This record gives sequence, structure tokens and C-alpha cells, in this order.
Amino acid sequence: MKKQLVLFILLFCCFSCASQKKDIITKSAIKLEGKNTNVRDLLEIDGYYSQPNLSNHININNMFFEDGTFVNFGFNEGFSENDISRNMSKAVYKWVNDDQISWGTYWGVFKIEGDTIITYYYSKGSFWANWIFREIRYKIKDRTTIIPIYSKGLLKYDEQNNINTWISNGQEQIFHPADSLPSSDNWLKEEKWIWRNEQDWKDYMQKIKEEKKGK
Repeated sequence: MKKQLVLFILLFCCFSCASQKKDIITKSAIKLEGKNTNVRDLLEIDGYYSQPNLSNHININNMFFEDGTFVNFGFNEGFSENDISRNMSKAVYKWVNDDQISWGTYWGVFKIEGDTIITYYYSKGSFWANWIFREIRYKIKDRTTIIPIYSKGLLKYDEQNNINTWISNGQEQIFHPADSLPSSDNWLKEEKWIWRNEQDWKDYMQKIKEEKKGK
């Protein structure tokens, strides 16, 4: 009886995870285009954004990449702001995942409409954890300041239960310049559905394959 119950739970989790991913793929309208965005024309991006007067070691830091990738992340304890400025790649919190060193709490993509950055960010589901799929919008105040103005969960579960939805002006996030920036390579870019064109995904996967061979 216990084995049957465990099997049922595993099957249910597998079905739920697969259903959530299907929902995400259907709703993921923002795609990587295989070319650079115009974000550098509007924002400083050689560094990170965070709320002032809060510890930057918790996962409140955001970074935008020219290729259209967005990440929310934290820093290791023991690194001062000056340490981070000199070598950001060394300071970001990392862990080993499938024999690869990973970083970033939530990875996503973004597009720019007028003075607003629209981001979709994701967290991969598993047997015991749901996928996370969320939209956050930031108003560009100036080249070094963004303000979160909208946040909403986009999965069916979020919509049915109206989870964590808000529309308001949030706390300003200020740009911090840094050297030795970490790479935008991440698990999300290995998913074919996040790319507008399949050939761009194939080119990216070939690049990753060649980099692994060179290690």
C-alpha cells in the first residue's frame, strides 16, 4: 500500500510538473532573438541593480544582459561592495548542479516598451517543487535607476488563486558598476522554447558543447 501511494505521488508530481511546463511554453511570449537588444542605449548594464540600504547578499539583485537575458541573484557573504565592484564573477553566489557551476536564483528574458522593461522569469520545477513563472515590469527612471511597478504570477495556479499580484510603485533599484562580470549562460538558454528561431538555439548549444570540450 505504501509503495502504491509513493508511486501515485510521483506520478502526480510528474504530471503536474509537465503540465506547468506546457503552460509556460504556451504563454512565454518574450523570446531570445539571437541578437543584442537596445537595452544599453537606455540603461547602464555593466554591473547590477539593487535596492539601497539592504544587504546585497540576499536575492534582491538584478542584472540585464545585452542578449535579452535577465537574472535575479545574490552574493556570497564576506564580500564588500568594493570587492564586488572589482570582481563581480567571484562574488556572486554559486553552486554545483549536474557537475556544472551555476549561479542565479531566477533566470529570465526581457523586452523594452517605451520606458518600461517587461521581464519574464522562471524557476525550473522538479518532483517536489513547482515551476515559477512570473512577470515583473520596471519603469526606467534614468540610466542608473529602475522602479518595479508591476508583478504577477503567470501560471494557471497563480491566476486561479490570485497569488502575489501587485500594481504599484516599488522601491527604486540603483545601478552599481562592476568589473569581471559573470556570463549570461544558464539553463534557460538551453531550452529550445525560449528562442524565437530554432537555429539560434542550435548555435547556442553548439557553443556550449565546444566550451565544455575545451575545459
